[in-house]
Amino acid sequence: MKKNSSQILIVVAVAAVAVVSFSLGRSTAPTSTASAVIAEQVKSELISLTQKDFEEYQNLKTLEERYKKADEILGKIVTVFLAELGVKLAFKSTNPAMLEGSCTIPAAQAQTPAPTAPAMTSHPAPTEGDPSSPQALTASKPGNEWISHEKALLEVRDENLALEELKKMEIKDLFSTLTSSSTLSTKNSSGIQGVYNGEINFFDRKTHKSDWLITWDVRLRQPNKEDAYALVILSKKDSGEVISRSQTSSGPLQDYMTVSGSAALIVNIRADKAYIQIYPLNGNTQVWVGNVYEQKKRGEYIMTGQVRLNKQ
Repeated sequence: MKKNSSQILIVVAVAAVAVVSFSLGRSTAPTSTASAVIAEQVKSELISLTQKDFEEYQNLKTLEERYKKADEILGKIVTVFLAELGVKLAFKSTNPAMLEGSCTIPAAQAQTPAPTAPAMTSHPAPTEGDPSSPQALTASKPGNEWISHEKALLEVRDENLALEELKKMEIKDLFSTLTSSSTLSTKNSSGIQGVYNGEINFFDRKTHKSDWLITWDVRLRQPNKEDAYALVILSKKDSGEVISRSQTSSGPLQDYMTVSGSAALIVNIRADKAYIQIYPLNGNTQVWVGNVYEQKKRGEYIMTGQVRLNKQ
């Protein structure tokens, strides 16, 4: 019996450390809807994983069986905690001082084009420091093969052709890409500020009987600081029912991310359950097109549709 009690105390202690560690990490990060959802998910999964196991533990008769069961419960708790901690660390905000080399969202059409650029194109000519330049694309890491298609995409002016080109640019391992991403600096956010409305079209009608409408509103609270207001609302197109509402009231634009060597903007639109990989159409930040990814299971995402966004 003494050995049984020790096992139970070990399990409870690990669970307590996991919850406290998660809470402390959460308190040092900017408040957001995504972090609240993750916290609730940890609690519910710990309860669902262990409740049945503890009932089985109580019904076991031999000391050896109880020892094995306690070890199994301990392993499950540690697995859940480490997985959730990995997700949280992947999306923590980045020090603005570290963002000097991050992707710069193309400026609005009012920007003066380079003398050698075509008159109809507002996208600046690639330079060595531009993430869309040939040098940057060549240097892309293994697993980021989708970046090699960006140059062709950014030259497309027709929206439908751009969406077809985007199908070649599916990010196969979105989670790994997110772990190496950087939070978009407010000084590079002029291309996404304002209100944008759009539509998400899904490929599989069995999974999604209705397409979604998407609205985002991005405003800077203090232009000279990493302090912004950002809101993303998703709703069903056929009924108008609101699916989710994600909001950051202050602090960095932590749900808007860039990837080194890429011109893409990756946006967390549904508390880590859905992301979009978007680009300005032909460099025009009034119109964005991209791919949509949804969470299949923790740490794994699949491409399920495409998105169009227009500035209002």
